[in-house]
Amino acid sequence: MIVGGLLLTGVAYAGFRYGDEVFPVVERLLGREGEGYGEPVPSPDLAEATLERVEALRSGTLGQDRLLLGSAELSSVVRYSLPGILPAGVDEPTVGFRGDDLLLTARVAVGSFPNLPALDEVMGLLPDTVLIEMRGAVLPFGPHLAALHVERVEASRIPLPGRMVPGILAALGRSDREGLPSDAMLIPLPEGIRAAYVEGNHLILVAEG
Repeated sequence: MIVGGLLLTGVAYAGFRYGDEVFPVVERLLGREGEGYGEPVPSPDLAEATLERVEALRSGTLGQDRLLLGSAELSSVVRYSLPGILPAGVDEPTVGFRGDDLLLTARVAVGSFPNLPALDEVMGLLPDTVLIEMRGAVLPFGPHLAALHVERVEASRIPLPGRMVPGILAALGRSDREGLPSDAMLIPLPEGIRAAYVEGNHLILVAEG
């Protein structure tokens, strides 16, 4: 479920689904910078502000039909705004970018995922915790749907053969759907959002209308 959780959080899916329960009143401005310098860092404040901006996009009060979300915003949401969305054994989830690709990274406790024989096949005796990184392209899939086509998976910085990707995604909770390739993860888009794509190191959400 790590991949599904990260993706759903990345587009604030659960927040939209449960409505006002997930959108508390936020008085802090988006873009608070760590220690007053440099780029924003993941934080609970940034997570709340990010969800508020996406809700404004959905409701038509943002004043524009597109919203750009960076790594700090998405990582904040996945870490702080949706408790319980990620399974036990997943730590330090991060959403990032490499050009027009999406990167999903987390530390995974191997004992929590017994159905990952592909990792053992490549790495032999696994350590207790493995750094998993998935890289892929966000593509349209249908109305209110997108898909992450996983192009590369690394375990503790070791690239895994492409033939292993479907099994790893299945073990991590991939949901099947007719027409969805076995090396892709489904991304349900929330009501009011018609498209999502990655460009220039940002996830871009496009409102309906």
